Amino acid sequence: MKNGFGNIAIGIIGALVVAFTLATFFLIDFERTTIQWVALMFLLLSEVVLFAGLIGIRSLGAKFSKVFVSAGLSTILFIYFAATLTSVFFANSFRDRLNNFIWLQVVIIGLFAIVAVAILAFSHKIARDDEKSLSKVGETQPKRGGF
Repeated sequence: MKNGFGNIAIGIIGALVVAFTLATFFLIDFERTTIQWVALMFLLLSEVVLFAGLIGIRSLGAKFSKVFVSAGLSTILFIYFAATLTSVFFANSFRDRLNNFIWLQVVIIGLFAIVAVAILAFSHKIARDDEKSLSKVGETQPKRGGF
């Protein structure tokens, strides 16, 4: 049950990261304005999406090209988290423009979703094309070393 243990480990690490974020937010003494609370919400959302996505990648079925989907989705998950984290660091510059900060986060989430769906679609197509190629050759698995 290697896959289950890995998922549990990722879940525990994710819970620790979320707990660390909350502890940092509440233990550091600074003025908590509306923008700070909104930034915390989006940061927690990105952390949950990151770790849930990593668990989801591990449990994808044979309908997707494992290499393409794992490399592509894990990269875009980390980029999404980094973009959100960067925007949170500059949240004070949006102090008087809360709506602009929320729109920035919506744009980041939208771009992430578009790229993630594209990666899944391409990965599905690659897996389907690989299956067709193998069936033409009369094999169900590629030989050792690939094609």
